[in-house]
Amino acid sequence: MNRRITFLGIVLVFASSQVSWAQPAGLPDELKLVRQQIIDITSANTTRTDNIAEIRDELDPLVAQLEAWFIANRPVNEVELTQVPWRNLWYDDPDISFQLDLGFLRLQQPRERIFQVVEEGYYYNVSEFVLVIFGFNIPLQNYLKGEYQILRPASESTEPASRLNTVDLEFAANAVRLGTIPTTVGLSALVQVVDAGLYGTLPVPGPIGVTGELWNNYVDDELRISSGFDDSEPETIDLYILTRVTTAE
Repeated sequence: MNRRITFLGIVLVFASSQVSWAQPAGLPDELKLVRQQIIDITSANTTRTDNIAEIRDELDPLVAQLEAWFIANRPVNEVELTQVPWRNLWYDDPDISFQLDLGFLRLQQPRERIFQVVEEGYYYNVSEFVLVIFGFNIPLQNYLKGEYQILRPASESTEPASRLNTVDLEFAANAVRLGTIPTTVGLSALVQVVDAGLYGTLPVPGPIGVTGELWNNYVDDELRISSGFDDSEPETIDLYILTRVTTAE
């Protein structure tokens, strides 16, 4: 989603979510190949920023094929499938990346270190920054919180359509902490600790109060393809490709 618009003590910190996932049944073989193409293309271009327009042009017809099938075969547990940790494979939203270069001071955000943890009612964009001061690298963790409700919830009686189960989002908090994102802690448990104020993060300015919408073009137990817009620019549809993870591996 547009960057204008990434606890119970020790037991919870090291807990990991144990959920049974149901991949949408009956994906035709030709669409399995399309799905793999999307994964291959985005995995090979996660960190590149010089070919974003070309990759989007390549992805759009592939995503459209998966989306057409998904709309007609939307899983009843779509919302639950979405409420897990995800890692960025590729996106074309220019406002997610933040780059600052003053010569002696630079701030960079690695595209391969962006995660999204969706919980019921809120989610966190979890990412890393590298602050470079006179050649010294200082890693930072960033926790951007969004609160949401579901628009146009799908049900068995709902006619097949796009943009059902849409996340109606408002960014509510932004915070940082020194260091890299822990890889030995489940991301779901980590953001719960952050949200409870037990992780020692420092509030920082961010896109607080900015709103937008985000919906699935396709989601299964491994891959999520989403589109979304900032309410201030609803005609600009950004694309996000994510893969499911447990930790910030």
